[in-house]
Amino acid sequence: MGHHGRWVDTVDAEVEARRRAVVDLPWSWIRQVHGADVVVVDGPGAGAGQAADASVSAVAGAALAVLTADCAPVALASPEGVFGTVHAGWKGLRAGVVEAAVAAMSRLGAGEVQAVLGPCIHAECCAFSPGDLESVVARLGPTVRGRTAEGAPALDVPAAVAAALVRAGARLVGCSPECTVCSGRYFSHRAHKDLGRQALVVWR
Repeated sequence: MGHHGRWVDTVDAEVEARRRAVVDLPWSWIRQVHGADVVVVDGPGAGAGQAADASVSAVAGAALAVLTADCAPVALASPEGVFGTVHAGWKGLRAGVVEAAVAAMSRLGAGEVQAVLGPCIHAECCAFSPGDLESVVARLGPTVRGRTAEGAPALDVPAAVAAALVRAGARLVGCSPECTVCSGRYFSHRAHKDLGRQALVVWR
């Protein structure tokens, strides 16, 4: 991803070295658009650059990656070897991206799908307009309502991911307790307008 949201095909040497240090496989990056589309990755590196907010695969050697800086990164896996990643912002959660990813995994042969939620923005830092908040509540239920540290209406992103996983028939087995905005350890668009992103990578 280039600066200001432009998609670019080149990666600088430092980023490439970091990528190889995590897992030296061809990564399937997705061009995240805050929707509910899912890319099915049928080979190592396949699907890279496609516009989607989730990717799934059953192929050994594939490495699925999403980039976040406040949105929720979700890793998905099943005992059958089907796995996936989700970039879950509020618009994607409202559109059903989590449910779409789990359904795509089921079509590839996944039985029980387990999920782990990485660091993301938490309610105390996620002031939200009441109208937008109610649109997410209408989709996922009242547990997604939160309050900021100042008491203003907020979206509870971890609760929204958990609710979406329940709707999808998946099970949340791990959840980072850290908020990307106030922890100081992560890139945050909300806190700093950071252009950098965390990468969540799932591979088999």
